[in-house]
Amino acid sequence: MVFSQRVLALCCYAFLGLALAIKDGMAANNALFFDMPVDHFGDAPGTFKNRYWVNDTWYKSGGPVFLFDSGEQNAEPLLPYYLQEYHGLSATMRLAKRFNGIAILWEHRFYGASLPFLVNTNTTADQWQFLTTEQALEDVVYFANRFTHPNTKFNKDSLHPSQTPWIWIGGSYPGIRGALMRVRNPEVIFASWSSSAPVQAQVDMASYYKAAERSLTRNCSADWVAVTKFVDETLMNGTEEEQINLKMKLWSARESGPGRDVPVSREVAQGLNNVQAAGVLMDPLSFYQYYGFEASLLPFCNLLETRNFTSKPLEGGLISAISINDTLDSFLAAITELDYDSIPGDADDPITDRSWMRQYCSEYGFYQRGDPNNPLSIETSFRSLERFQQQCNSAFPTRLPPTPQVGHVNKYGGWLMNVSNVLFTNGEFDPWRTMGLASIEDNSPNREPTTVIPPCNEPPPFPSFFGMTHANQVHVSDLRVLLTPDSNHTDFKTVGFFSPVAKNGEPFYAGLALFEMALEEWLPCFRPKALH
Repeated sequence: MVFSQRVLALCCYAFLGLALAIKDGMAANNALFFDMPVDHFGDAPGTFKNRYWVNDTWYKSGGPVFLFDSGEQNAEPLLPYYLQEYHGLSATMRLAKRFNGIAILWEHRFYGASLPFLVNTNTTADQWQFLTTEQALEDVVYFANRFTHPNTKFNKDSLHPSQTPWIWIGGSYPGIRGALMRVRNPEVIFASWSSSAPVQAQVDMASYYKAAERSLTRNCSADWVAVTKFVDETLMNGTEEEQINLKMKLWSARESGPGRDVPVSREVAQGLNNVQAAGVLMDPLSFYQYYGFEASLLPFCNLLETRNFTSKPLEGGLISAISINDTLDSFLAAITELDYDSIPGDADDPITDRSWMRQYCSEYGFYQRGDPNNPLSIETSFRSLERFQQQCNSAFPTRLPPTPQVGHVNKYGGWLMNVSNVLFTNGEFDPWRTMGLASIEDNSPNREPTTVIPPCNEPPPFPSFFGMTHANQVHVSDLRVLLTPDSNHTDFKTVGFFSPVAKNGEPFYAGLALFEMALEEWLPCFRPKALH
């Protein structure tokens, strides 16, 4: 996968090809399809089939509608986990049970089977113009205003948002969408739980890896920083022979594995660009977003600092006692020993890859560049803003804006968003926290969350915001919890909206309890309005 797609997706590409196992006695929750206009704001003709699912297990007349937004991925693999509680608990279904609500799993346009047009390298600029933040938000408005219960037992109940509360649940990009909907369409979405929502769209996201940098041990940080600087400097200013030899060494580490040394030829090395070669040093970061330091970085750091458990670690790192070349060799040996590229998992979804790339290239940015001015940077400086933009321009050569139009998102407030009836939750070491309301970056407002529930339809006093930051957690740690070991979570690549770091379920139970208490405070103030 090209580097800009490897980490830019907010959610992971979850459970591709998973058989949708159904519990005994559980309703099948067959997919439903809604005729959605391709264009809400112009006169472009046509509709497409927007896919969604419904679970009315706990529904009683007058109960709210809980909409779980799947965001930038195929929604179908999420069905057993978020609408059927396969092997665990889902916040969506716990809330539906608590408040006698109906639950909906919603699929985003241009993902899964909700395709206005086929998505591939031949998708045209005239077609991509309909994948925008505004079109996708308006999809939900249009759907909510026309939704009827598919079960004839309840089809006389009005589920129009003017008659019953619609409550949004989403993590990551769907968390952004839930917050935007409360600003944009409070008459449709009554409340939202926005988990790990990077509401500040920003082209330059050099901050992405700062969360990982903060979590590193002192010695591992010292060695990683030194090796990264040495590799960047050699590939930038070294002799041709030094550069080729270094690329051979780097790529051999990528191709090799435990007890398996794979040499790389000069010809292969000469064909590598600097981003590819230096990117090998970032292999241990591939799964940090969901697994955090202990599960994804600590095993690597232990191998590095003990030289594969042959010596005692040094407080100042290997670089304090041995040469940079020997430190690099130890670094690459640790990568080889862990063999990140051989970790099992399904291939990425090409529809998801391309659609999300279009979204970040056109509106969100989030270019996770290396920062040569950061003394603690563990990301190669070859991953530059210019490099990201070149990849966007290459993928979408026609009618792509010269830079992502982040104002389309930030007009709703960004870091300064002050919105009512929204719970914002974050993980302490989530890389996406840097673009959320709980950001602690130098250029952010440094706002503080409060668990004091604000009155219905009233935002908390600025600069505070209603929410909580889960200690030692990472990305979307709180929207579901596994109670039974699940074979679909034995490898790094199939986590989907689930943080294996949160093994005891504490973030799930804490977030759910706080949102339940908030809804108990807010729901009584909902007043049905006359239908027009």
